[in-house]
Amino acid sequence: MEWQDLLHDTIQRTLDGTRRWPVNVPFAVFLREVIRSLASEEWRVQARDRSRHVDNEVEDALADVPAMSSNPEQVALERDLLAAVQRLFEGDRVALGILDGIAAGFSPVEIQGQLGIGATDYDSARRRIRRRIAAAPEIFL
Repeated sequence: MEWQDLLHDTIQRTLDGTRRWPVNVPFAVFLREVIRSLASEEWRVQARDRSRHVDNEVEDALADVPAMSSNPEQVALERDLLAAVQRLFEGDRVALGILDGIAAGFSPVEIQGQLGIGATDYDSARRRIRRRIAAAPEIFL
């Protein structure tokens, strides 16, 4: 978002009553804080959208990979991809366990049970997987 858009939204929200100007706060300070709040909100929305986009790309890529290919070239590519993913998560037992569970078609609850982790640890590991894969797109080339 450009600063003009933020200013426009700030004024619009002030005029329609969505954002109320406290009488004891100078108007310039009020505008600054509303702009800061809107910018922060926009940043969170964009970060969430990027995260969802990465999730969708990973799921689409996994859905397009056949379980077992009869093409020797495809088998070699699959083997290289698997090795790259294993190197990427080397030493991260939970992440590798989650990836193995997803590949085997297990539900999140089943994966958590097999690994002995709770929902919070599972979600944290999924975010860690997503971020690490997003930071290393060269393994998919």
